Amino acid sequence: MRDSLLFTVVFAAGLCAQQPDKEAVRVGCQTTTFQMQPGQVDHAVVIKDPAGEQTVLFDTTSGGAIVSFRYKGEEHTWGWNGGGLLQMAFHNSMNRGPWAGDYNPTQAGDGSAFSPVVGVACKGTESITLLTMMLDFNHNNGFYEKPLIAVWGGRVNDMFPLSYSSPYMLETRASWVPNPAGAPKYYLKLEEYFTHIADEKIGPFGYDFANYMPWEFDVRAVSPENCPCPSSSTNYMAGGWYKDQARTTGLAVAMPSSNFPNNQVHGGFNSDYMWRNRNFHLGSREALDGIAQKKLVWYVMTGSWENALKFARTLQ
Repeated sequence: MRDSLLFTVVFAAGLCAQQPDKEAVRVGCQTTTFQMQPGQVDHAVVIKDPAGEQTVLFDTTSGGAIVSFRYKGEEHTWGWNGGGLLQMAFHNSMNRGPWAGDYNPTQAGDGSAFSPVVGVACKGTESITLLTMMLDFNHNNGFYEKPLIAVWGGRVNDMFPLSYSSPYMLETRASWVPNPAGAPKYYLKLEEYFTHIADEKIGPFGYDFANYMPWEFDVRAVSPENCPCPSSSTNYMAGGWYKDQARTTGLAVAMPSSNFPNNQVHGGFNSDYMWRNRNFHLGSREALDGIAQKKLVWYVMTGSWENALKFARTLQ
């Protein structure tokens, strides 16, 4: 009887080995590498829209920020270093040291070290979830009172200037939603869960939904114009950069104003003449004090401004 039972267990185990877990296969990620600066080869995870028109790389070396966004083979993200990706960042103006500074937890990292991605899961190439512990981009020049020296490669950071971690975690969930206008067939939806894991109060943060694009995208688009605008008077904020005056080729980002009820929303442009990129930022301001979490959502829309604006106007 014992030998028969042993045979049954071994036989069953053999069957399991021959029949892989479908869920385990389903959540596997497609990975690749991406070269940012000369000599810096980053690891990235790939997602593609169901129509096969868009390919997006999430840089797991640089905090899970988007380092490449291609539509019909054309690059729409600058992607040269961690300060110029499509990502989230947060700003708090602090005045606790000899000068005023910007406390700036940033998804990609601080320029010399990278925010560690501590978890990633994929549904094939359809969607992705990443967990990121964010570094302070400005190396604590805002004199945050409880600084955490970053750990990089398993070692306490000893570079100069020092890299500092922050008590903020960012969960990013990326998936595709249909575009009713049909070109492209899908837009990228980014759901962000911004979590403060320390029981402290530091006051209002500036929320920065940052989009950096190549230099040749030099035509602006924004709606509504002349903001900041109360979230009670508009249901969305959208803007981006395009290559032509008709604004048929480019990329815009948009968010529902309901991200920030009872606050103001705005959009801002900048052209970086040193690094040769164009950038657009959605923004608002709100506190996240104590152990707390805030959910945010925004959308990345390639193609024409006309179609992107039609979509943005439907956001609630």
